Amino acid sequence: MAVLKIILTPQPAGARARSGVAATTSESTIKSQFRFEGALALISQAFGNQILGQLTNVLVALLTPAALVALVFGMWRVCTDLGWAGVFVISGGFFSHWQVWIALSIGLKMLSSMLIAWGSRTAKFSEEN
Repeated sequence: MAVLKIILTPQPAGARARSGVAATTSESTIKSQFRFEGALALISQAFGNQILGQLTNVLVALLTPAALVALVFGMWRVCTDLGWAGVFVISGGFFSHWQVWIALSIGLKMLSSMLIAWGSRTAKFSEEN
């Protein structure tokens, strides 16, 4: 179960007055925190830690090439927009924009990095116990 938590944090006047740009910002900053621990705990109870570690390794192995493919599609679309490449394979719709592909690539790579970090923390924890 993934939970999105949004916290409004008021900033003191000194923190906003560092630069002219920061002084024009709003008085509260929205911090979003994604909490996936509940989902991972539920999966680990269902499958066990051994299988979950293997599943994490498989996901990392698949997410990194998927991020690279998304980056290549994004760069292809940028080159098409600049006139350096031929026609892009997706001509219309949501996935016809290069920003979507670049954001997807960044998101997939971040997810892969989070899974690697989670796997190493889990391995250290299980070694200690």
